[in-house]
Amino acid sequence: MAVAALLILGAVGYASWLLEFVVDTGIDPLRGFASELAAADQPYGFWFRTGDLVTGCVVAVAGVLGSARYSQGWVTTVGWLALIMFALATIADSRLPMSCAATNDPVCAAREAAGHLPLTHDLHAVTSASASTGGVVSSLAFVLAAFRYGWPTWLKIAGVAVATAFVGGTIWTLTAAGLRGEQDAWLGLGQRVQLLAFCGWLIFVALSVIHVTAKSDGST
Repeated sequence: MAVAALLILGAVGYASWLLEFVVDTGIDPLRGFASELAAADQPYGFWFRTGDLVTGCVVAVAGVLGSARYSQGWVTTVGWLALIMFALATIADSRLPMSCAATNDPVCAAREAAGHLPLTHDLHAVTSASASTGGVVSSLAFVLAAFRYGWPTWLKIAGVAVATAFVGGTIWTLTAAGLRGEQDAWLGLGQRVQLLAFCGWLIFVALSVIHVTAKSDGST
């Protein structure tokens, strides 16, 4: 069905950062922000920004269709709306890229320390935080729905596992970002765990549409 297909396509688009293991980006995957792959001055930035843009667009459409057709009640409605929030923030994220990569560019790092980076860096931080917030709320809402509405056991287990990995990756990323300059907490690895887990989350929501909510045909 269309909604599930769009969510899976969104997961593929959101995994575009995996291309960093194929091309030489110069960004350290253990310590560099994944967003730096899409920085305006990076050689492959256009492709990574396009991946985020495609993800945001298709997930936004999936979220609107899903909320209209496959909501089982207020819990799943919250989940769909949070997914739409993630999608819109991801679109904005792709249109407001960092200008440079501070973790591998000393000049950019010096400008960051001096507070001389363009406003887009601050706006990018806001859109990224909004996308993460939407993702966390969506994951918690759909996991709650899995137990509240008696979804199959395998789907409950998968939902809890993926949501735990995503929320854990988010906490890791936020903690590591707060420790920047004081302690090396492998920020890049934490963020990539977060991103990979959310790709899995989009697939989980697609499976929930196929195996559960589609059968209710929009009942509340």
